[in-house]
Amino acid sequence: MTDGGNGDVSSGDGYERFANGPVVVFTWRNESGWPVEYVSPNVERLFGYSPAELHDGNPAYAELIHDDDRDRVSREVEANSDATTERFGHEPYRIVTKSGTVRWVLDYTHIVREDGEIVRYTGYIVDVTERTERLEYVTDLNATIRSLHRALIDADSEESIRLDVCQSLADLDGIASAWIGTVDPTSSSLVPATSAGIEAEFLEARPWSLDTDSPSPAVRVAADRSSDGEYGRPEEAPEGPWRGAMLTAGYRSAFSAPIRHGGIRHGVLAVYSADPNGFDERIREILTEFGESVGYAITAVERRDALHAEGGRELVVGVEAERDDPLRALAAAVSATVDLKSVTRRENDGALLYGLIPGVDPERVLETAATIPGIRSIECLSETGIPLYEILSGEGGVASTVTGLEASLQSLCVSGDECELVVSIQRDRDRRRLLEHARGLFGDAELRAERDMIPAEATPWAALLTDVLTDRQRSVLRAAYHAGYFDGNRKRTGAEIADSLGIAQPTFSTHVRAAVRNLLSAIWDESGEE
Repeated sequence: MTDGGNGDVSSGDGYERFANGPVVVFTWRNESGWPVEYVSPNVERLFGYSPAELHDGNPAYAELIHDDDRDRVSREVEANSDATTERFGHEPYRIVTKSGTVRWVLDYTHIVREDGEIVRYTGYIVDVTERTERLEYVTDLNATIRSLHRALIDADSEESIRLDVCQSLADLDGIASAWIGTVDPTSSSLVPATSAGIEAEFLEARPWSLDTDSPSPAVRVAADRSSDGEYGRPEEAPEGPWRGAMLTAGYRSAFSAPIRHGGIRHGVLAVYSADPNGFDERIREILTEFGESVGYAITAVERRDALHAEGGRELVVGVEAERDDPLRALAAAVSATVDLKSVTRRENDGALLYGLIPGVDPERVLETAATIPGIRSIECLSETGIPLYEILSGEGGVASTVTGLEASLQSLCVSGDECELVVSIQRDRDRRRLLEHARGLFGDAELRAERDMIPAEATPWAALLTDVLTDRQRSVLRAAYHAGYFDGNRKRTGAEIADSLGIAQPTFSTHVRAAVRNLLSAIWDESGEE
């Protein structure tokens, strides 16, 4: 793009092919102000001046250059006008059009010499205004998100997080408005929670019922748990309430991203633009990543709240288990209930389970389990009182699925007819979120009972475990406890438990030591005891 040809190009021969494109061809004399010797006809469409005006030096080319860029452009010309340089390119600079608007251009220049002296410059001027403005917008968006990270870390409530996010995004030039909604599983709808820059009528008048075929990106994200983000423009949508509301409000494009962390969805972030191309692929990627950050911040606030909360609720939730589920098959075969107290996902596959099977002779349980596909091994660890079993199950089935629930599991009871989870939560909104997650994992989930937990007099231990231990430390420590690792007459060695978990014995020991250290540090640091 840099060769302007040799000899006299003032006639413009060969350059008329650029007349309808974004590239303007210039020839400038090597004189003060760079008088225009030739310019392609499309200059008037792009910059407002006719070729005749520029030929007459009204204005001179140097006067078209923005005041803040003119000295730099002059220095670049001077630096490259030596005896060896044949062509060079300028850094992007601004041109002021006849109407006073500003356009960004790239300038690729070829030097024409006669008898070794520079007589003129020929150049290709490319209008890159939209590209430059897009880069500036992406830069502004990234800067806004970086500034929000500190606010998210310091936030004292989920509401303050949502408000800061919506307000900061709506303040950006490229985003007209933003809102955050949460899913209400009872009504199967998306409920607007916080907004900025958007008319209340827009949110109140829309049907937000969950539907993966909805033209609304926000509804599609809420309805599809696997969605990483949805984009839409009203001009491409069918006639209906969403299209009409978008056009009436002046919105020409919309993008929505899930707010989630660790498999838990906290809601949907929806943004709108008056530009039909307001959300290109890069901007959508940035907003999707930001949705993850917002989800992390909300999770952190909830865990902090749980750590200082008094008491809580226990939920009994019925979930679906296939008839050939290994635990359901075992329970049916021995006519008893399998009451699991610990479920831990193994490093490679399957799950390690510790549970009780009351009222059945252990030998019968072991013989029956050996015939059931999906139960890789079973061992009775204690026959005193209600027998305690260690079970290694394969992939699939309700036991493996429950490890993805990411809730404080108290027990998992499986009989020949049904399956019940008992989990602990801290707030009402945790109930809705847990049921939604359970339905996503099991296909169906029914709240069967709910009861108050006895408030702790001091530290809420379940919340403490969640807050100070990693998921892996917590699962290894729970497995070690139920395997009798801490008993005076130790039932299983560390090596045996590590093998059951599919990890090396030194790794098991590292997790246990780190978990105990973190717990003791949290207890004594919290109490101030020396």
